[in-house]
Amino acid sequence: MVSRIPASLALFFFLGNSALFAGELPASTVTVSWTNTIESPGVCVDRAGWFVSVIPDTVSIDKLGTARLKFSDKTLEAKLLFVDAPQRLCLLEASSEIAGVSPFSLAVVRPLKAGQKLECLFNRSAALTMVAGKDWSYRGERYSMPFLRVRVANPDEFCNSGTPLISSEGELAGILTGQELDNNGETHAIPVSRIRKLVEDVKRYKKSGPVWIGLIFHNETSTPEVIEVKSGSPAEEAGMKVGDVILSMNGSETASLEDLAEVIYDLPAGEATEVTVLRGLSGETVSITPRFADMASTAP
Repeated sequence: MVSRIPASLALFFFLGNSALFAGELPASTVTVSWTNTIESPGVCVDRAGWFVSVIPDTVSIDKLGTARLKFSDKTLEAKLLFVDAPQRLCLLEASSEIAGVSPFSLAVVRPLKAGQKLECLFNRSAALTMVAGKDWSYRGERYSMPFLRVRVANPDEFCNSGTPLISSEGELAGILTGQELDNNGETHAIPVSRIRKLVEDVKRYKKSGPVWIGLIFHNETSTPEVIEVKSGSPAEEAGMKVGDVILSMNGSETASLEDLAEVIYDLPAGEATEVTVLRGLSGETVSITPRFADMASTAP
């Protein structure tokens, strides 16, 4: 979906449960101009000069290195610090901090469940949004990691790529991809866990990508039971053992290998994470610090 978002998107009021949010949220969104005619929201994260966005499908990411940011009557150049090409998720840095713009707080990393209420923000209004589920595939395409499937009350106005999803606490919970699904008003969203990983990776390493923990699992069952611990791996250093069943990681339950794969995909490199395992008949907790996998992407 091609989005042409006015600069007034920069200022929002949050409507939680159909009531005006107690006080005005800081301005946390700007307009990203990719070309003279194609724009999308940019959401401020971590610091006043950093913004995440979803690059519209009609913009080629080949050799894409800069964009323009619009806020109020200001226009600034911004460079792309990193682009996650499969999801078209990017992190931009403005040429200088933008006065009056404050970062959104990132929601606590927990899986969003079907039926959970959020808000899509546009201009000075908000649309009720409901999490409908999680898609690992769509129209025959299998994704490396799932997208949130969300239903938006007013899709004509609120389903643009890059539109922020806000929790009832006023925290960033994800951003929309702008992909139109078969059911009217449904679209995909990138969860905040992936945004957090992108930000933390780039802060530490100026790149982002998949991490390695060094565990091998049964391929004939969906239970995340360890059958091999790689020598010299973060898992070996943490004391993981063959036969351990991973119950939770980074605060998220891992009832299946798909659950575990999603959590591992979203882990920032170099950041210790707690893992709860079933070892024999008792539970144990260990701390694993993942490292970048050999195939990790590099920043442009």
